[in-house]
Amino acid sequence: MLQICASGEQTFKALFNKLCQKKGNRSIYPTKAVLLLPLFIKHTGMKIYLAPLQGLTDWIFRESYTEHIGHFDKTFTPFVRVQGGDFYRPSQCNDLLPERNNFQKPVPQFLGRDAESFKVFEELCLTKGYTEVNINMGCPFPIVTGKQMGAGLLQHPADVDRLLEGVFSDTGLKVSVKCRLGQQSADEFAPLIPVFNAYPLEEIIIHPRVGKQQYKGEVDIDAFVHYQSQLQHPVCFNGDIVTPVDVEKIRQLAPQVTRFMLGRGILRNPFLLSELRGEELTTSQKAEMLRGFHQSIIALCRQKYSGDLHFLKRLEEMWEYQADAFEGGRKIYKQVKKSKNLAQYEAVVFQAINEMC
Repeated sequence: MLQICASGEQTFKALFNKLCQKKGNRSIYPTKAVLLLPLFIKHTGMKIYLAPLQGLTDWIFRESYTEHIGHFDKTFTPFVRVQGGDFYRPSQCNDLLPERNNFQKPVPQFLGRDAESFKVFEELCLTKGYTEVNINMGCPFPIVTGKQMGAGLLQHPADVDRLLEGVFSDTGLKVSVKCRLGQQSADEFAPLIPVFNAYPLEEIIIHPRVGKQQYKGEVDIDAFVHYQSQLQHPVCFNGDIVTPVDVEKIRQLAPQVTRFMLGRGILRNPFLLSELRGEELTTSQKAEMLRGFHQSIIALCRQKYSGDLHFLKRLEEMWEYQADAFEGGRKIYKQVKKSKNLAQYEAVVFQAINEMC
C-alpha cells in the first residue's frame, strides 16, 4: 500500500499529476490516477457536502441517508424563504426542527434579498441552536429570480453588498454563500468578487451555471477556475458531479479547491460518497443499506404525509433519479409511477432491492 506522510503532499500531487495527461484541452485520467483519488481525498482533507434540493434532500432524505448509507461533512437544508419580514411558507421552517435532525445537524439556508429578512431567519436559527447558516444566491427559478432573490440578486452587486453589510453588522452566526456565476452571464460574477472578499464568509459554494440556464447545458468549468482563484475564502464546487472522475477533473484544474457538493449525483448513485472515500462495498452491503434507507424514507413520510397520494408523489420524484442506481431502473421507475397505494410501491421497491443480491 502506498504510504504518504504529512510532509509528502507535494510529492503525492506530483505523482498524481504524472499519471494524468493532457490531450488538447482535455485531461486524460488513467485507471491508476482514478484509483488514487480516495487516498488523495483522505490525504488532502477534502470535504464532501450534500446539496440542498427542494423536495428531495429534506430532513426525511438526510435522516434516512445518514443513518443507513453515509455521513457527509456537511448537509444543507432546502431554503427557507423570508419576504416582507415574514416566512413565505412557515412549513419550510419545519426542516430545521432539532427533533427532525437526529443523525446530523444541517446548515440552514436562507432565501431573501435584505438584511431585515435575514434577521428574522437568524432569530429562528438561534432559537433552534444553529451556529452556521448559508445564504442562497443561486436558485434559478423565475418565481424566485423575478423577485430579485436567488440568482436574480447577482445582477445587483450593490444590493448584495447591502445585504452582506447588514448581515455581518451584528450576526452571531457563521455565514456562507451558495451562488451561481450570474443570472444572465458569467461576466456578472466579476464585480461580485470584491463584494464577497470584503466580508468574513465561512465559504463560497459555486454552481458554475447562470440562473437563466436553470439546470440545462454544461457547467462552465473555465469560468469557475478563473473566478475561484480571485476569492479570498474557501471555495466549494457544486454541479454535475456524478463520478469520482468529475471531482478529479476539477482538482486538476483548481488544486486548491478541496470542497465538493453532491446533489443529483447522490440521488442517482447513493454510493457516490462511499466511492469518493474509497470505501469498498459488496453488493449485499449495498442492498442492505438501500433496504434500510427506503424503509426509513417510508416511515418518516408516514409522519409527514396523510394519505397515499401526496406520499407517492414525493417518492415518485425521488425515483426519477434513484432509478439510475438499479439495473433496469427505468422499468422500476415506471412501476413506481403506476403504484396506486403504499403496498404496491413497497412491493416494487423491495423486490428491486432483493434482486440486487
